[in-house]
Formats: sequence, C-alpha cells, structure tokens
Amino acid sequence: MRLKPMSYKDYIWQRNPETVTVSREKKVGSYPVPYVGNALQDLGGASRTVRGAGAFSGSGCAEEFGKLAAVFSEEGAGQLILPDMAPFSAVFSSLTRKGDPRPDYIGYEFEFLEDGSAPEDESVVSDPQVYVCKAGDTLFSVAAAYGVGVDVLRDANPHIQWPDDPGVGTEVTVP
Repeated sequence: MRLKPMSYKDYIWQRNPETVTVSREKKVGSYPVPYVGNALQDLGGASRTVRGAGAFSGSGCAEEFGKLAAVFSEEGAGQLILPDMAPFSAVFSSLTRKGDPRPDYIGYEFEFLEDGSAPEDESVVSDPQVYVCKAGDTLFSVAAAYGVGVDVLRDANPHIQWPDDPGVGTEVTVP
C-alpha cells in the first residue's frame, strides 16, 4: 500500500517523516462531593497534537529544511494532511533541528496543534478514501489533493460522467 505524502499548507514532504504520533486527550473534571468521594465530569475532548521526527539527506537537505522553516515562520493555521487520515486545520507550533551539523544530513522534530476554532471541513468524510465533492470541485482538483492521477480516479469512479463537474455531493472513491 502506497501512503500519500504528508503535507502542510503548500509544503509537501518529499519523504514522509520517520515517526508521526497523533495524540488526543479528554478533559475530565473531578469535583469533591462530601461523604461520597469525587464526582467526575466529562468536559469534552481537547485538540489533537501531532508530533514527529525525520531527516533530510543528500546535497539539497539544507534547502529543503529551509523550505520547511519558511512554512513554520508563516502565521496562521493551514490544512495538515497525514498519511491515512482525513485532513484537518492545524497550527505549526514547533520545529527543531536535531543532531550534529553535517553537510548532507539534517534531522528535525516538529509539532502541530489542531486548530479547534476552525470549522470542520465537511467535504472530507470519516473514511479518507472517499471524498465528497463541494461546489467548484473537479476530478483534477481531487486528484491533485490526494496525489493520484486523474485517470486512476476516472477508472475508480465510472459513475462520474464529467470530470470537470462531478456535482456537489458526489462521492469520489480515491484508491
């Protein structure tokens, strides 16, 4: 199975990071109740935190790290796409260069925090292999977003007659 590349805003990792950890936590309040003990209250889920580490290697590693650092310097949230997960809005909160200085190898660690204030993208359903079209979508834009060829999408979706206008609400299977 080929994983789609990780991306954030307009930056696409040429090689996915070596480790990616997505963590969630639930906020739980504990309140003392006289003569009984504690009462627990579920206060809802917190935003996701994505941490990971990887390395750039080869003659262009410094330039590649520079591109990633430039995206980190940009303000505001952007769409984070992780392999085998639905995209979500996140803020690039940490970027650390790791290891000894070498001309052909740069290790790094990163952290993203989910932007809980951003509205959920309704065009992405829970299964990352199915995309629900919204106004203005074409098979070309869906193919570009998922990193697959338009012909692959056409073959997987024979019910779509017009690739320039699949129609709002049309489900596109992404193999």
